Amino acid sequence: MTTRDKNAVVAVLLLLVVVLALARTSKTYSEQLPLRQQSKYFDFQFRQHPEKIQSLARFADAFIDIVNRDFFKAEFDYPIRVLVTEDFAKHRELVSQQFGVTDPTMGVFLYKYNLFATYEDSGLGTFAHEIMHPLVERNLKDRPAWAIEGIPTFFEKFYGYWRADELVVNWGFQNPWRIKELGTNLTRLDLHGIVAATSGGERESEQRLVSVFLWEQGKLKQFLDFIKRRDKNGYDSYFEAAMHADWTGDSALARLP
Repeated sequence: MTTRDKNAVVAVLLLLVVVLALARTSKTYSEQLPLRQQSKYFDFQFRQHPEKIQSLARFADAFIDIVNRDFFKAEFDYPIRVLVTEDFAKHRELVSQQFGVTDPTMGVFLYKYNLFATYEDSGLGTFAHEIMHPLVERNLKDRPAWAIEGIPTFFEKFYGYWRADELVVNWGFQNPWRIKELGTNLTRLDLHGIVAATSGGERESEQRLVSVFLWEQGKLKQFLDFIKRRDKNGYDSYFEAAMHADWTGDSALARLP
């Protein structure tokens, strides 16, 4: 084979690679994820393991019912479409090619498309956390800055079980990796400072602790109710309204370290 022939073969192979790559990227997500599972609140599209998706759909519907019953009325444009790829690499490839998200988290809600993208083994905690973002933004529009992440992250750690067709869930657990992330800062956290911040910033692990604190005080539901009604009950913040105390004088909040 002459040098010219070799170069021609290489050129053809490169062209074939490009054509195959273009063919793959030109497929819609419906073509890449041809299987479908519809449920009460969600419309799942996926490629494999229908039994896993069925289990996820069962949890997802029960989770929304629990939010409605125990936290706030989660009104939304249901069903929410959920794209479930095989693994994180496929998830990243899909949302990058189809939606232009180049550095996705384990689950990402795309508001423009009313669509949630994730992958099979991302975990129920990831699903619960990320699906709460659009529900909070739709239903709790006046939430304070810390609650943008502080509320959704609360739902990422739980323990539960099925009792017949009812999902029984226990909330309020610390997330070990978040506590580890805080490190020595854990003992120097300022509750008032976190609550009063006017921007969310990169402080998810701190903000989650505020929701856990409200839960432990039996005040989280009341806090969410106040936000939903846009009612601070005469206080400066929804947090103070839920706690029935302010940060001044000899109140319970003022005595907090």
